[in-house]
Amino acid sequence: MLSVRLPETVERELTQYCAARKLSKSHVVQEALAEYLVAAKTASGHNAAPEPDLSFLAPDDPIRQFIGIARDGPNTDEWMAITRGEDWNKP
Repeated sequence: MLSVRLPETVERELTQYCAARKLSKSHVVQEALAEYLVAAKTASGHNAAPEPDLSFLAPDDPIRQFIGIARDGPNTDEWMAITRGEDWNKP
C-alpha cells in the first residue's frame, strides 16, 4: 500500500482524466509509474559508455591500463573550469 500526496492542480487533472476515460486513479497512477520505471531503466542502459576500441594497441601496450579510467570523472568543460577558472569559455 502506498499513499501519495499530489499538488491540487495535478490531482484535479487526474480526476478529470479518469472521469473522462472511466478509469480509476489507482489504475492510471500504476500504469504511469510502470511506464516511468521502464523508461528510467532503458535510459540508464543507454547512458553507459561503450567500451573503447583498443584494437589499434598491442596487447601488451602499457597505455591500455589508463584508457577509460576517467570515465566517471570530470568532463572537459569541468576540467577547464577547474584549471583555468569559471570564465574560461566566455567571450
